[in-house]
Amino acid sequence: MIRNYLKTAWRNLIRNRLYGGLNITGLGIAMAACFILLLYVYHEFSYDRHNEKLDRIYQVYTNFKNNNEITTGKSTPVGVARVAKQDFPQVEEAAVTAAQGERLFGSGDRVFRLETLAASLSFFNIFSFSFLQGTPSALLKDQASVVLTRSSAVKLFGRIDVVGETIQYNKEHPLQVAAVIDDLPINASVRFDALIPWNTFLGMEQWVKEEAWYNYSFNSYILAKEHTDVRALNSAFDKMLLRMDHNKDNNLFLFPFSKAYLYDAFKNGIQAGGRIEYVRLFLILALCILVTGCINFMNMSTARSIKRAREVGIRKAIGARRSLLVTQFISESVLMAVLSFIIALTLMMVLLPLFNRLMHLQLALPYYNLRAWVLTGAVVLLTGLFAGSYPAFFLSSFNPVKVLKGSLNSRGKASVRPRQVLVVIQFAFAICLILSSMLIFKQVHYVKNRPLGYNNKGLIELLPEGNLVKDFEIFRREAIRSGAIVDGAISGGGINNSFGNTFGVVWPGQLAGEDKTMISQIATRYHFVSTMGLQLTVGRDFSEAYPADSSAVILNKAAVQMMRLKDPIGQKIKWQGRDREVVGVVKDFSINNPYDQSKPLIIGYMKDWIGNITLRLNPALPINESLSRLRLLQKQLNPGYPFDFKFTDAIFADKFQSEQKLGTLAMLFTVLSVIISCLGLFGLVAFSAEQRRKEIGIRKVLGASVGNVWLNLSKEFVLLVLISFVIGATVSAYMMKGWLLGYEYHTSVNAMVFLITLLLALAICLFTVSFQAIRAAVANPAVALRSE
Repeated sequence: MIRNYLKTAWRNLIRNRLYGGLNITGLGIAMAACFILLLYVYHEFSYDRHNEKLDRIYQVYTNFKNNNEITTGKSTPVGVARVAKQDFPQVEEAAVTAAQGERLFGSGDRVFRLETLAASLSFFNIFSFSFLQGTPSALLKDQASVVLTRSSAVKLFGRIDVVGETIQYNKEHPLQVAAVIDDLPINASVRFDALIPWNTFLGMEQWVKEEAWYNYSFNSYILAKEHTDVRALNSAFDKMLLRMDHNKDNNLFLFPFSKAYLYDAFKNGIQAGGRIEYVRLFLILALCILVTGCINFMNMSTARSIKRAREVGIRKAIGARRSLLVTQFISESVLMAVLSFIIALTLMMVLLPLFNRLMHLQLALPYYNLRAWVLTGAVVLLTGLFAGSYPAFFLSSFNPVKVLKGSLNSRGKASVRPRQVLVVIQFAFAICLILSSMLIFKQVHYVKNRPLGYNNKGLIELLPEGNLVKDFEIFRREAIRSGAIVDGAISGGGINNSFGNTFGVVWPGQLAGEDKTMISQIATRYHFVSTMGLQLTVGRDFSEAYPADSSAVILNKAAVQMMRLKDPIGQKIKWQGRDREVVGVVKDFSINNPYDQSKPLIIGYMKDWIGNITLRLNPALPINESLSRLRLLQKQLNPGYPFDFKFTDAIFADKFQSEQKLGTLAMLFTVLSVIISCLGLFGLVAFSAEQRRKEIGIRKVLGASVGNVWLNLSKEFVLLVLISFVIGATVSAYMMKGWLLGYEYHTSVNAMVFLITLLLALAICLFTVSFQAIRAAVANPAVALRSE
């Protein structure tokens, strides 16, 4: 019986190649898009699942109280892990880490920058690693040691059996390789290329003090014992800062590490989404695209209903039950779903590498995962059942007497309206995607072109290494003399990444509690304002001509307004534990997050806070010439260190990556959704033209022109698109308004975006409708009226 169903299904498919091909292609495109998105969703949910003790790992978070607001972060004081292990019996292991960024590692003439993490030894007892060479216990033998990943070992030595070898860290510290671990999986949220044991780190970084509970520059992790009451343990952590630092304003709490990647957003101390929102969005998008493909399948199938009506009538006349007919049509749809999956698989092989490049991922088809294939087969089967359900029950409901007499009326409301509703749903979804994509790109363009308050063109950033730290002024002077640059500054952080926030600032006329206000800060030396192109409203930049500038600060306008300083120049404020004199005020400028409004900022002179060098290239020279001169100068004054740099405007552009990815992804799947929707509309137009062929013939005999017939056929579909626009635009406007409000600096949702979307939707509709409408309009009326 099933074999007979499949034979019949195949014959019908061969007999109607065009419609069958469109049907399979539309569903195949939908499946490909759906499965790619599901692969991405699975990848996001798989983060950190390689850790064997994941259900017992917690990361320590801090709630920072600032006036009436709470800001939540992952940074903690250095002593949290030590106190937790000593004082809390529920804690099996506790580890502290400090991200070091890219540091220089060298072995002979091989020198590379590796992402470096400093961590206490218990880190290896909490997280799961595969040791290829050496063991964690080997790290105890030698204080000056390092752990390399497989890739790092191959980079530096060309092999992995390197335990006992010596490498140079930042050209200053010899470290012995104590162990080599396998490369971390791509879905590990804690990543590094080289790990420095905590004792080694403390020996090199004298600024790290175990008793410094005010320094929130570290991450802390704990491994709870089996069956631990996490609520009780959380209560103990909540009181730790008060007990150790007498700090009533901040508090610590434990957050499951299994949720740290996806649920990483907090609002006023309460978990409020994060990456999980994008994952849910992509999951909904995947399901909607698949449903759109199924709707397209339904419309295309029912559009050919008259061609199958006589077959149904004859089968019923000779005794076929409706249930058998339903089974036959469902079998056909399942067969077409299987063929669609073959097309989808081919498309995925082509599109997945493009998707990976767009999203910076390494997703792969799970060829050898039996469970994945079983789930995929279930999805294909359910898709076939869902897509074929409506056509099966619709076709099997035909009255055999009416069919065989040729008096079947399939133009009634009960017949046409379901297909119209399905097309409205399809186009409403497509319009929602079109409008959302346009608003995402509009927001990115708006923020990218906001007034920054400084000139980021021609700025490059270097790491302060070797002689560049102590002899920076010599390097700057020689670089200016060479004509490569016009100015340069050394600071604690770049313009796009300040030295973080601080509290405890005291200013004249301060109200009670205002010393707890978090204020952004940039630590620098001389020439910062002139190098960045900041605009002074009053006062001056730091200068060697004023020895007292070693205790000076510059404020931005937002800080002056917050401190209510009417005449800020010469005012004394306390910052970083010392009294400072305000020597200048600059206009507000964008730092850190370009989506935020300007916050109060202190630019303070600090000789020892060094993390970044910024140089302004000479605009009179070609960029390559300036860089060549700098490279030569670097080689002379700082031999042995590579000349690695980044353009400041490129660093700024990187801050839009997630939004640009989201917009590009939305646009990509918008195009796919529009293609699928057009196929569905094509099917409905074909159905309408088929049912109205006699009416069209009569109109032509009575003198109707091709244009009149085209207009008569097109207007009902234009109306459907208008209804779709109202639904899709309403949903999109509601969602995007909430999304935009998540940014302090955001664009507006204006009428022009809606108008462009409407015109685009109408153009797509008319283009799709016109093919079938004109074909019906130019057909010979004698063929349609022959039976009359």
